[in-house]
Amino acid sequence: MPQRTLWMHGANMQVEYPNRITSVRATGPFVRIEGARGQNTWLHFPVPTPAVIDGARMRIDGALVSFRTRDNASVNEIIVYDGDQRIAEHMDQDLRGENLEYRVDVPGSPEINRGINIVLGVTFDSVAPDARSMQIEIIGVGLEYTG
Repeated sequence: MPQRTLWMHGANMQVEYPNRITSVRATGPFVRIEGARGQNTWLHFPVPTPAVIDGARMRIDGALVSFRTRDNASVNEIIVYDGDQRIAEHMDQDLRGENLEYRVDVPGSPEINRGINIVLGVTFDSVAPDARSMQIEIIGVGLEYTG
């Protein structure tokens, strides 16, 4: 089965709790968010998903995230949903700095049914010198799938 990769730009992000961040700015190369001290939120990326191609059911093998954080921000969760079903969760990550091709597995390579939503749980340190130190830049998210 040939492996396929589908990417979506970070500018398509939806923030679950916008009152927990101080700004969101979509630019050409990424979307930049600045957090509020001591807060957390979830960033949602609903990926247009090919469930069936040429009569073959697609299976998701992994999720990809391309991002960078400043010193006082981190990505601590990567959760993958297919419709309303949680199909992968990678918790307690504390990812900081440049992570331009970070990949997580989706156990069992399940069939894609209702659309993939990649969710990033992000946190902002309670002690930070300024808003800039709590920035996260999301370049894109993607999925690896086979058919």
